[in-house]
Amino acid sequence: MARTEKDRILFVRAALQQHTDYWDEARPRMRRYKNAYMTRFYADVDMVADTAIRVETADAYATIESMMGSLFTKYPSVEVGPDITGKGDAVFTKTVANDWLKTARNQIEAAARMALIYTHSFLKLAPRESNTLLGKIAMRAIPPWQVIVDRDAAAWEDSRFVGHVYYLSVDEANQKFGNKKWVGAPQKDYFTDYERNTDRSYRSYGDNSDMPNEYLYVEIVEMYDFLNSELLFWSAHYKNGAELLSKDAIPVLTFDGRSLSNLVPFYFARQPDRPMIGYSAMSRVYDQCFEKNVLRTFWANAVRRDSRQFIYKEGAFDEEALAKITSGVDGAMIPTDNDTLAGLIAEVPVTPISSNHAAYLNYIESDLQKGSLTAGFTRGEASKATATEVTALMQYTASELGKMARDRDATIEQATMLYVRMLLPLIEDGDTIVVATPEGAKAATVAKLDADWSFYATDGGGTPMTDIVRKQQLTQLLAVLPGLGVPNEQIRAEVVRLFDLPESFNAEAPPAPAPGAPSAAPETAPAAPEVAPTTTATTSTMIGGT
Repeated sequence: MARTEKDRILFVRAALQQHTDYWDEARPRMRRYKNAYMTRFYADVDMVADTAIRVETADAYATIESMMGSLFTKYPSVEVGPDITGKGDAVFTKTVANDWLKTARNQIEAAARMALIYTHSFLKLAPRESNTLLGKIAMRAIPPWQVIVDRDAAAWEDSRFVGHVYYLSVDEANQKFGNKKWVGAPQKDYFTDYERNTDRSYRSYGDNSDMPNEYLYVEIVEMYDFLNSELLFWSAHYKNGAELLSKDAIPVLTFDGRSLSNLVPFYFARQPDRPMIGYSAMSRVYDQCFEKNVLRTFWANAVRRDSRQFIYKEGAFDEEALAKITSGVDGAMIPTDNDTLAGLIAEVPVTPISSNHAAYLNYIESDLQKGSLTAGFTRGEASKATATEVTALMQYTASELGKMARDRDATIEQATMLYVRMLLPLIEDGDTIVVATPEGAKAATVAKLDADWSFYATDGGGTPMTDIVRKQQLTQLLAVLPGLGVPNEQIRAEVVRLFDLPESFNAEAPPAPAPGAPSAAPETAPAAPEVAPTTTATTSTMIGGT
């Protein structure tokens, strides 16, 4: 039985409601993670008096950025596996894909950072007007609370639907969907407190004719229904959500005809039983950051109170004498009439902070290191570990970061495949777009791109740490490989590649002359100058004697 528009609207509303409820519940936790990363820990934690000193450490930021620095070394790129049927142009496709990926590095890094801080993130690809293939598709990093996912799916490919919730200005909405009677509203931020928006409903703003369209927005739900191969656009700001904005067939398909959305997931970790729910790297260290900030705040205030104070016999000194005594002294003078005071002035004893606090801080630091996955020396911290221990820690760190790098590579590969498939309907055979490839300039055509490609990220799970480990291992094997029969040319090529040396190092040297063979004479030998006898005699006299 065919679905009606009412059925489609009910489907969109139900998916949106579940999505909104889930992320409303997660908002306080996500805000704490963001504030910890931004070194604004006490923005959501009120544990000390307003007059007390608050100390915030940068451990949360250091944890995330140490992972980011260990994951990205150069521009992302891919290798293209040729279609087994011989279709398409692999060299052309690889050139187009890598040129586009170079422009997308910042967005890929932004998505990776959000995936570490929050639970996961997304990359969204969208067409735009351009005269070049490079500019026809734009990429943007999307936070997880903007994307409706099928959390019951066992894998991204098994999702029954996926949607994107975003805001458009009224002018942009009119340009995209035609002039409609929108009920505009100010754009809401996910981290803005709900109470701050309850008294500013979009209806009250929509009725205000004085508000310009540049400051009014409409919330759009872009929903991909894979079960019915439909792309639906809906908004509660148009006719109170009673009608769809548009309904079309999903325009982007895989080579074998499966529907594709314009979203690419970016997960570094997942819940084991529900793979579509991500797991935040920040959540592993947040409790330790919490404890360290509280402990350091306690210490800071205790140090301020750790001052020299004195007591004196009341009446023993006048005000002028006390002023001289206390001038330049950081402590206070406290009068007393106790006759047991030994002398006129005595120091008030100050009990030092318990050593348990320092021991507790060491436990916190240890837990922080375990949660961050990276050894301390990767962050520039000095250690007393032996070379063998450092090597073991390096290999462990390389394996952990290598797993994250493989997740990064999978996202890059999926985004590249989506980019190529999205280009197909945007290319017209009459276009004069030319791409410079290693095989020369080639005109852009659908036939060159439309094939069953396999994309492989060139990093192959590589990170700065894994590169260091590989270099060390290759250096140790240099003396062994020739004995195993590996040609010197191949060893040299691998050294040049891994150490990023100039390609000129791979150039073949000219063959050495055979033993006993006369050396090659120059083609044109210079003629010996004719020297007159008188000149020779003069020269001999000048050299041999005076």
